[in-house]
Amino acid sequence: MGLLDTLLPGFLRRPEPITTVADLADFMDARAAFLSQKSIVEFCRVRAGVYWQKLFTEKEFIEALDHSRWSAYPACYAMLAEMIEGALREPAGTRQRGLPAALEKVARANFSRYGVPAGRDESYWEDAVALTRERLAKTQAGPPRPVREIPKPLARKVFEAVPIHPDLLTNDYDYIFNFLRMNILRAHEDFLNLADRAAIADELLGPSRH
Repeated sequence: MGLLDTLLPGFLRRPEPITTVADLADFMDARAAFLSQKSIVEFCRVRAGVYWQKLFTEKEFIEALDHSRWSAYPACYAMLAEMIEGALREPAGTRQRGLPAALEKVARANFSRYGVPAGRDESYWEDAVALTRERLAKTQAGPPRPVREIPKPLARKVFEAVPIHPDLLTNDYDYIFNFLRMNILRAHEDFLNLADRAAIADELLGPSRH
């Protein structure tokens, strides 16, 4: 899958400290790739039951799966961006109003590394930046949302990306939402454990003025 195939093996390696904005970008990219791939693939495996191995060998389904994972990726990245914004509020202090714009720049730099996925409009990455901007623009209206709530409402975009006919889906949204919530919580815990948040805030926003 290109980007996702490249990033997922790195996700499985021992986590590295996050001390710079470049490290932050790598962390967000890898976790968004993981969320988009695993949420779609694992759901399809569960939904297909004992037939999943046969389904995953069919060319048309593999192509649909690839398309679906790319459809889910921008929403997953935007969720990660909201989580990171909340985690950086404390070290940002009085500079916190600058976090949305700074994290949008990280997203734009991240996405600029890659070409447009096959079969996508030329605006694919610009649309992904816009979705991240939209999510971040809402964060400063109040305190950070609880991490467990961050998949709302973007989990719906991931659910709608599933390559299974809507007539065959019933209450399956809860599976997608709970998977995303569990893994956003894990990403948040990992970020807090691995990140030098003060150093990242300073690089993103400039040194704090006392």
